[in-house]
Amino acid sequence: MMKKFLLNIICCFICISVFSQSSNLKFHNGKFKIVQITDLHWVESESYKLKNDSTCNLIREVIRIERPDLVILTGDGVVSWNAKKGWEKLAKLFEEEKTPFAVTFGNHDEETDMNNAQILDYLRTFSYNLTYDAEDGLSGSGNCTLPIMSSDGLSQKWVLYLFDSHNLTKDRSFGYYDWIKFDQIVWYRKTSDQFTKQNQRKLPSMAFFHIPLPEHETARWVCREFGEKQEGVCAPNVNTGLLSAFIEKRDVIGVFVGHDHNNDYMVDWDGNIALAYGRKTGYPSAYNETLSRGVRVINLSEDEASFDSYIRDLSGTYFHYMFEQKNMGTNTPRFSGSFIQEYLVANWDDKRWDQEMEMLKEAGMKYLVYAPALLVNEQGKFGTNYPSTLSKKKMQNKTLEKCLHSAQKNGVKVFVGLNFNDRWWKFDYDADWLFGQMEIGNRVADEIVALYKEKYPDAMYGWYWVWEVDNLNCMTEERQSILANALNINLDHLSKITPEMPFMMSPFMNYKVGGNAEEYGKMWENVFAQTHFRLGDIFAPQDCIGAGGLNLDNLWEWFSKLKQAVNTKPGLKFWGNVETFDQRFWTTAPLERVKKQLEIVNGYVGNIICFAYSHYNSPFVVNEDYHKAYLEYSKSGQLPKMAVPEKVTNANVQKLDEGVKIKWVSDNLKRVAGYSIYRDGELLKRLQAQDGIIPTTFVDKEGDLNRLYEIAVYNVIGNESIKVKAE
Repeated sequence: MMKKFLLNIICCFICISVFSQSSNLKFHNGKFKIVQITDLHWVESESYKLKNDSTCNLIREVIRIERPDLVILTGDGVVSWNAKKGWEKLAKLFEEEKTPFAVTFGNHDEETDMNNAQILDYLRTFSYNLTYDAEDGLSGSGNCTLPIMSSDGLSQKWVLYLFDSHNLTKDRSFGYYDWIKFDQIVWYRKTSDQFTKQNQRKLPSMAFFHIPLPEHETARWVCREFGEKQEGVCAPNVNTGLLSAFIEKRDVIGVFVGHDHNNDYMVDWDGNIALAYGRKTGYPSAYNETLSRGVRVINLSEDEASFDSYIRDLSGTYFHYMFEQKNMGTNTPRFSGSFIQEYLVANWDDKRWDQEMEMLKEAGMKYLVYAPALLVNEQGKFGTNYPSTLSKKKMQNKTLEKCLHSAQKNGVKVFVGLNFNDRWWKFDYDADWLFGQMEIGNRVADEIVALYKEKYPDAMYGWYWVWEVDNLNCMTEERQSILANALNINLDHLSKITPEMPFMMSPFMNYKVGGNAEEYGKMWENVFAQTHFRLGDIFAPQDCIGAGGLNLDNLWEWFSKLKQAVNTKPGLKFWGNVETFDQRFWTTAPLERVKKQLEIVNGYVGNIICFAYSHYNSPFVVNEDYHKAYLEYSKSGQLPKMAVPEKVTNANVQKLDEGVKIKWVSDNLKRVAGYSIYRDGELLKRLQAQDGIIPTTFVDKEGDLNRLYEIAVYNVIGNESIKVKAE
């Protein structure tokens, strides 16, 4: 053990020495905070003293409120003669606050009596500066990396890339602003590969520089920005492919710039990468500036490729948003979470819950959607999964707490489903009744927060709106207005009591009834226009393949139109809910079909959950090969090759008083996912191995001995054996 420990220390030391100068940046109890300040436009002059003092006061106030681990200045710091004195004041401010800082240079920094190389040399005389030149001869100054170590200091967790985005073009036929050069991109790609090789995995990373990329504009055409956009994007006319390199390497998940003083927006490019501005910090104005002075705050997650970010000024915070990388940084679409319903877990003890959480984590999932917390059946009887004043039962169910307890222990995040009433399926849309149900949901939320939020703060992550909306019963403007008002009753209340907990809903659709994909998209555009969804709330429609509402040929069209609708609501996340079942028989879907669903849905969404791994894919419920095959797919992007199953033997059919009974024998039961029963050449039934029991009989109550019955064995991929006639 001691040798292994020393080896880890040596590897970390080698890695740091090869890739950067030592920055001593590390997580603390799983947390690391960056404050981005930008565009100080410091003028070292007595006439600018009051404005410079205001800039310093703002920076000090932010540092004392936020307590960042690192401050990054993204360009246009000191923009006047006597620049050395201005930089000295700024560097000493960070020394006084004992706060490490780093600098990327902007287009105005060299319009002084110092060039960027001279500024960097001077800044390196200050102990709290972390900026340096990573490689001699690179275009510009201050191109470097800042690795962030784990809380225990033994491994690297994140990498920050700093780039010099230069100044103006010398040949104005190429536009006005310069661009990040080819050799800088080569340096990034090489360094990214080195970090990946050294750590045997991709490290989540961020990039900071001054002048925005052309994609800070074009990304808005695909995914709506949120935050302030009050001027055009002043980017280079030449696109040198830096963003393409980030996407290809799949490590940089956030790009943060300055330059445009009236912009502070962010674009979440479907979970692939976030493009964001900081908030202008300096009080001296360069032109007509509309935003209050402030900063951007970025909080990193130690063990996940995700971060949350917001703008802060002296009045408060704005535009809170959690970004998480899609598909864990791979090209393989995969599940990040699963639904689980209360009936499945009614008899689970703590050990069984822990088994389920460990299984989900093994499959790469971090979310569980538990629903509902309160259910009213068709007879009007209340049932809750937590101790509630809304239920009159003396012995009250506590399965929700068992779920939260295990999730807290195992690092799983739970979306708690509120209430549901089975009358919903009558689709009468009585507004008063529905609004009353929403008020009940608010009371459920109040009780759950009082019981569990402080006790299980990490596990109790979000809310799930259990009411499923479809494209048949909500197509009129009147019903859409009722739906929007109902949603707002919950959204407004939840925003007050748990503003940090995202809200998720998961509607469905059926192409056979109720209009087409375009009409459904327009319906949601109208609903979104009337609802109070917050930044980071989640719209996660069911893909409806398992239920038969859509098929693999038209799935893309419906999700395409829903994507357009979501883009009308800035900051609303678009997730996919992939169905892993076959409703015809309530059996697990073949993984070959599920893989196709994932690939189609992945093209439109930023994250994918499923209904439902715990019910249809868990090795505790069905053949363990479903889970094993999915694990292999997650790792390689390909399903395992499985031989065609062996056929059944001794198949026979017997006459009953009502119908017929088919029996058969099957060998190699470990590889059997289930059996397909055919009647006169048509698929009649699928029987699935369940809870370790594999049925080998089937009764067709409408059958007779004159019908042709055949039985085939199928495996988890979907391969079937030869059909065998039942004699």
